[in-house]
Amino acid sequence: MVDFSNRKKEMLSLLLKSDEYIKSDYIAEEIGISSKTVQREIKNINVLLRELKTDSIESSRGKGYIIPLESKKSIQLVFKDYEDKDALVPNMQQSRIEWIIRKFAVLSMEKKECTLEKLADELFVSLTTLKKDMNSVKDTLQKYHIQLAKISNKGLKLQGEEKNIRQLIVDYLVLEQSELKLDKIFSISSTDKVSVEEIVIRNIRKYQIPITDIGFRNLIIHVEIAISRLRFQNNSIDQKPNTIEEHSDEYYCAKAIAKEIEAKINLTIPENEIANIYLHLLGQKRMLVSEDTLESRLETPESELIERVIVEINEMYQLDFRQDVILKNGLLLHLESALHRIRLNMPINNELIEEIKNNYPFPMQLAKILASSLETNFNIKIDINEVGFLTLHFCGALERANSIQSNKEIRAVVVCTTGLGTSVLLKAKLQSKTNLNIKVVGVYALYQLDDIEFTDIDIIISTVPLSKKYSIPDVVITPIVSNNDIEKIHEFITYGSNEFSISSLFCKELFFTDLNCKTKDECLSIMTDKLYQLSFIDDKCKESIYAREEMATTEIGNGVCVPHNMDGKVFRSSICIGILKDPILWEFGKVQLIIMIVVDKKAIREYNELFLEIYEKVDFQYKVDEFIKQKDFNYLKKLFN
Repeated sequence: MVDFSNRKKEMLSLLLKSDEYIKSDYIAEEIGISSKTVQREIKNINVLLRELKTDSIESSRGKGYIIPLESKKSIQLVFKDYEDKDALVPNMQQSRIEWIIRKFAVLSMEKKECTLEKLADELFVSLTTLKKDMNSVKDTLQKYHIQLAKISNKGLKLQGEEKNIRQLIVDYLVLEQSELKLDKIFSISSTDKVSVEEIVIRNIRKYQIPITDIGFRNLIIHVEIAISRLRFQNNSIDQKPNTIEEHSDEYYCAKAIAKEIEAKINLTIPENEIANIYLHLLGQKRMLVSEDTLESRLETPESELIERVIVEINEMYQLDFRQDVILKNGLLLHLESALHRIRLNMPINNELIEEIKNNYPFPMQLAKILASSLETNFNIKIDINEVGFLTLHFCGALERANSIQSNKEIRAVVVCTTGLGTSVLLKAKLQSKTNLNIKVVGVYALYQLDDIEFTDIDIIISTVPLSKKYSIPDVVITPIVSNNDIEKIHEFITYGSNEFSISSLFCKELFFTDLNCKTKDECLSIMTDKLYQLSFIDDKCKESIYAREEMATTEIGNGVCVPHNMDGKVFRSSICIGILKDPILWEFGKVQLIIMIVVDKKAIREYNELFLEIYEKVDFQYKVDEFIKQKDFNYLKKLFN
């Protein structure tokens, strides 16, 4: 076990606090030893640091000794207790700022103060460096309307309205991925976690308050913080809200919870705190309503906004959720409790947020469109945790869209010229193929086609070539319905037309690799210019691609964006692929793969499904990485066959 003497630790502490070189004479004077001893001790310290496989102290003739900024953290680890992540002493300014705020949040729970000198010692920085950091700390606290008050001979502590201090505690000790999570809060407040949970569970069951698991955990956090603040600082929420339904189940439940806690820990819970528990019960409540109740909500501002956003998403991404009642109802019910939380400044912790961000970047982009509209129309701020919950609703919608695509019933008319017996057999064979999901609505002779209304028909299946084209696509098969025939029909079901498949939209002249672009405009210019030069699109179409990108970014996550046309003439529907040599900043994130889609919506029946199919191919980072790695046109064609 490597052990540092107190003298070695003192020397390390001096060097860790300094951002500049320190001469041996200065170290000698501070520690009370000779300069030669300093030199010898520095050598010994470096030997020990190498044993610990960490960085070492650097020296420069005439300047002295220094620990470079990038080495400080690794050296701090060797003589500091790091069982708790929050004990890590950060060496980057932003990390230090967050650490300082968490420190004062903890101190506010413990009714303690802290001096700047002590903070500097704990952070291993000079007072000069710390004072610079404190300016940023004060700026952050100001956003919460909180100040640092100086207490004579004791140090600094948080000062502000109680509700704001509690919000800071929640944000920095719970929501910010800090290790000081719920268990630590319980230890600070010295309450019985199990008992408090039991009290809350018993009463939400008694009063039949439906609450999600995440909502329950958030409620417990707020109750525990309230208990701690009341118990150790006698600090209560400043004022009682005006909007309270005192005869509601939520209010009765809040009063019952408070009464049981009072009896258990001999603590008086004032009326303002009961009201606060009531508000949290409302904010974390899971909305369970019948279809009848939902109908009464269809003309609310929230419902109308959801409808507008769904239309906007359809225009932007060609994803049609306008008939997805599950999505609309789910979003509406979620927003009822979410907007209540937001307006009361009661953010919710989403423990799945990192997983959601990493695995569902495109659905999150859709959720951000909704969040942006909500912020604009309701003058609120929606944090990333709420966006994460909205994302899950869009994940479900995309799954349903894909499922509908694969399970959609195809309504067909059959043309057969070889007699009734063959026609009946043909119809039976087609409908028996479960993988096709075909409903034959009629069997006709060739001459009868002109008399048919094709309004509700998806496809014509014929045993002979048709003499003319009709308003719907057709597939020519043999009377015996071979495996090849089945494949033809299956291709229509998948891609919308026997004349169209995604792979047919790719053109080698529109496949760009190792693009050396620095901006998104440069990328768009190269790709749209090529489409125009090949006479695939007109000027108006080219301009509409830029206009669409200006409207909202087409980034879908995983380093992919999907620019596409909104207007103009498309002479040949195509997909242009651009693989950048190095990723570039698009709008919100880095992009390396560009999938530019220019299609004539009238010519391609299953336009929405085209986008769904593409999204499916790039929905995980490993798929995109492999695509970029291959840089091969044949691989691209094979991928979409």
